[in-house]
Amino acid sequence: MSGIYQFLIVGMMEGGLYALVGVSIVLVYKSTQVASLAHGQLMAFGALFFYAFYSLLGIPLILALIMTFAAAYLMGLAAERVAMRPLIGQPVFAAFLNTFALYIILDGVFNIALKGGVVDFPDFLPSGYIKVLGANVPISQFVSFIVALLLFGLLAIFFRYTKIGLNMLATAENHQLAQSTGIRVKQVFSFVWALSALLAAVAGMAAANVMDISFLLPNMGIKGLTVALFGGLDSIPGALVGGLVLGILENMAAGYIDPLVGGGVKEVAAFAMMLLILLVRPYGLFGQIRIERI
Repeated sequence: MSGIYQFLIVGMMEGGLYALVGVSIVLVYKSTQVASLAHGQLMAFGALFFYAFYSLLGIPLILALIMTFAAAYLMGLAAERVAMRPLIGQPVFAAFLNTFALYIILDGVFNIALKGGVVDFPDFLPSGYIKVLGANVPISQFVSFIVALLLFGLLAIFFRYTKIGLNMLATAENHQLAQSTGIRVKQVFSFVWALSALLAAVAGMAAANVMDISFLLPNMGIKGLTVALFGGLDSIPGALVGGLVLGILENMAAGYIDPLVGGGVKEVAAFAMMLLILLVRPYGLFGQIRIERI
């Protein structure tokens, strides 16, 4: 029982990170109806920006974090302006494919920056373990989990009490109606991409703190998409639930199935979860079921 409890708690800690990636994808979909495949690269570049500012340039920690978040925000703005805005009014599938093209382009730039190697991510979080509800959890994972929960709380407040948050919700419901009320839909799209890139950068830094910066880091975007699909592409609370479920599922698979089959089950757990939810409930657990009349 203690083993199950350990896997459960550690899985929840990892799930907070997955949820953060998932909610960045949900934000884009809620406002633009486009499921982004590019956010894995936005994650990776967030970690790369911090490494460049903090380790290479020797900028103090707080200032390096601020510059990293600013760079990620600007990268999100650029992605929307250059790659996505020209497709407004075009079929949604074309925009979806464009996010994949953006992923491929950024992947090339990312690998050029890495020069085919692995970059050691700077240790800016405390090392060691901490007791969480009786389970041993790495301090870095615990901090990442708390940050993820805080960001989810801030998002809830943001959508409930700020004008731009309410505009984003209105735009998500109907672009044309939102525009008829005076909402500048293009500005909303830009802000959504910038905000989601910022959240992805935070998740990328947390992930790189565990696995360093390598060509595998952008693959975390697939787990974020799985989380978004599981909870519902238009549901922010669903992203949190999906992230926790995936984290627990992966750790249970690693603890009980991997030893029996020689490993590898943890890596395919996300894809099995994606397949299952698409077969059983394509709109996700908390996603809105939309009926289109022809």
